[in-house]
Amino acid sequence: MKVCIVTTAFPRWPTDHLGNFILEAARAVHAQGVEVRVIGMHHPGAKTKEVLKPDIEVIRPRYMWPEAWEVLQTEGGGLPSLWKRRPLARPVLIPFFISHTLAIMRHARDCDIIHANWTLAATAAWVGCFFHHRPFLVTVQGSDIFEATRIPFVSSITRAVLNSAFKVLALSNSLKEATVALGVPPEHVEIVPNGVDINKYQPPTSDRQPLIIFVGWLIERKGVGYLVRAMTQIQHKLNQHRLLFIGEGPLRTELSKLAAEIGIADRVQFLGQQPPEEVSKWLRRAELLVLPSLEEGLGVVLLEALASGTPCVASRVGGIQEVLSPEVGILVEPANVNELAQAIIDILSDRDRWMKLSRNARALAEERFSWEVIASRLVEIYKECLGQT
Repeated sequence: MKVCIVTTAFPRWPTDHLGNFILEAARAVHAQGVEVRVIGMHHPGAKTKEVLKPDIEVIRPRYMWPEAWEVLQTEGGGLPSLWKRRPLARPVLIPFFISHTLAIMRHARDCDIIHANWTLAATAAWVGCFFHHRPFLVTVQGSDIFEATRIPFVSSITRAVLNSAFKVLALSNSLKEATVALGVPPEHVEIVPNGVDINKYQPPTSDRQPLIIFVGWLIERKGVGYLVRAMTQIQHKLNQHRLLFIGEGPLRTELSKLAAEIGIADRVQFLGQQPPEEVSKWLRRAELLVLPSLEEGLGVVLLEALASGTPCVASRVGGIQEVLSPEVGILVEPANVNELAQAIIDILSDRDRWMKLSRNARALAEERFSWEVIASRLVEIYKECLGQT
């Protein structure tokens, strides 16, 4: 069996974080005996063709000339965020969509099935069906349902595409409900979460540092401003702890100014984007991961933190609620600075509780979210699509 994974986010070079979980999924499926080809988005400096270990062919077709005009991955938070914040970049989506569709038409013909991630890639697979004649399924990731469908006409197109797919895979029940609300029959949607490489993300063998960590895009829907404000209360109870941001985005300068204005600049550090290997190291060093999102499909970084034995505090929104239980962390109301601060203080000031949460976190990652478990279900779905079961 050969699957063509099409996506609008995929690592552009060896140290890139962007869409790294798609690469991990491809490797996990390959380990199940499936041949994999990936069609992603090109970016200035990225290779148009390469083979990644263990034997995954990657194709990134150019869509603008000169390549400096390929600006669709310069905005943190993905394409919906770019649409909102950079209206002048919107026309670039047209040549990208054409290029993406043509690449799928060409390179999916010798594959058995197409697995699209995000609805824009799925739309390209759908448009090219008359040529490649391959069945396709779609994984909706969150922003493509929660945000993109607010754009005029996108909702109706998305509905048509998802109803034409063999099956729609949603990362969480909340994302399934949002997909069904668009007009997709509930029996057409199955919950299949993202996974985590439990070998790469492991608890440390040495002591942790007094660090509270956030990993992700520095954008509005991640709720990062509330986390900075929470530090004004946290510093009085936990005077050794620092807040570390890993990630880039349009709010970085604003967050830095906010930290200075409220007098905690010396307690907040911004590392910018880091390669996956460095993210893994920081998750093992930190005592707590915080994800204060206002909206979230699942939150891959939660899975990475759990595998690292790192307890979590996160917002009670979207798929986060299906990952985070009282056994591994604390859920708080979104945009509530006081509740967020108190939850962080409660975990970090009780060592016995922290240790129990840490052990439970690792156990949960191994049981429910390892890529081996998730990939096994994906391969079963591929076989169902091809009528092999």
